[in-house]
Amino acid sequence: MNWAKGLPWLPWAIVLLLVGPLAAEEPTPLTAVLPAGEVTTIACLSPYGARQNVPDWPPDGIFHYRLYLPSDYHDQPARQYPLMFIASPAGEARMGGMAERLTRDRWVVAMLAESRNRSVLWYPNFMATYSDVLKRVRVHPEMLFCTGFSGGARVCSHYPSIRPGFQGLILQGAGYSGRAWVLTRSNAHVTVYGLFGARDPNRREARRIRRGLPLHTRSLVEIWDGEHAWAPATTFERALDWVEDKALLEAEYDAGLAGVYGWYFMNKLVRFEKAASSIERYVLRRLLKTLPERWHLELDEATRERFRAVDIALRAFSEDDALQREVAAYDAFDKALRADEAQRVGDLSEIIQQYGEIAERYPNTQFGQRALIRQQSVRWETGAP
Repeated sequence: MNWAKGLPWLPWAIVLLLVGPLAAEEPTPLTAVLPAGEVTTIACLSPYGARQNVPDWPPDGIFHYRLYLPSDYHDQPARQYPLMFIASPAGEARMGGMAERLTRDRWVVAMLAESRNRSVLWYPNFMATYSDVLKRVRVHPEMLFCTGFSGGARVCSHYPSIRPGFQGLILQGAGYSGRAWVLTRSNAHVTVYGLFGARDPNRREARRIRRGLPLHTRSLVEIWDGEHAWAPATTFERALDWVEDKALLEAEYDAGLAGVYGWYFMNKLVRFEKAASSIERYVLRRLLKTLPERWHLELDEATRERFRAVDIALRAFSEDDALQREVAAYDAFDKALRADEAQRVGDLSEIIQQYGEIAERYPNTQFGQRALIRQQSVRWETGAP
């Protein structure tokens, strides 16, 4: 009898017998040199070790996250960066439509792998990732943010009550989960921005963000024309602008944030240089002029030269009639937005009317269009079609 033909599995069995059991996975060494501008999968040990009776618990106690390092990470050896956690309801989180913004503005990004719906592993996956990433890379421990979709948003909303350092949450397709009292005391500064599709069954949870959080919690909701899904890139960009500004522009100066202030300033300067419209450059210029003195920024000669170009651009703006209409629309929109943020209880009809008046008074302007977006969002938030 030909034993090899009769038992085709036998050669493989012999190989496995000789090799022995597969080696257990090891954590990624903290000393590992990681590529900048790329995503690397990191294996990290759970602080709880192995668990025998927990469904899906990895036998070696190893959890994973995907880590993105900014393109200039190795060129700036002293800089600390803000960190964005991402959680997905299906696990194996990705940046998706958020990638262009997060990579352009040089965020460190940690995307959780095992954290998923209907699994208790979201908690140990977050705990392992948090503990590892703060040791592994230069993130500022007080500049932590999170975004997630659906079940990922729900677990994300718990992060500030589990570990310190969080500044803002962008909750997509689900409202704030848990008791709102956690946004008090040491977490009182955390901002919450909700993003929902207009045809998302969870849209009603927008009410939880505007009306259910403590009155001191800075929050805003944007409802966009879509289903139950991650928000479009432009919608996410508006949310991140708002959350960043609350954390940095509306907080008191902190010398310990010097690196993050420099990071924000350079992001805005680059955006100014690449801006496609005069109003965008005007608004950025108005902001940029205040930051060096306000944040005690020390600009090198090359940056000072780029900064001087901001003033030169202003002189070209001063006699542009079309720009003056854009500026008037911006000022009116900014005032309406602040009233919108402050309107936590009561009827929202005045806010809807205010946005409508801006759109009518300043048609064909960038912030007239923004007013239309906000007006429709607030209408959807109230249940209107």
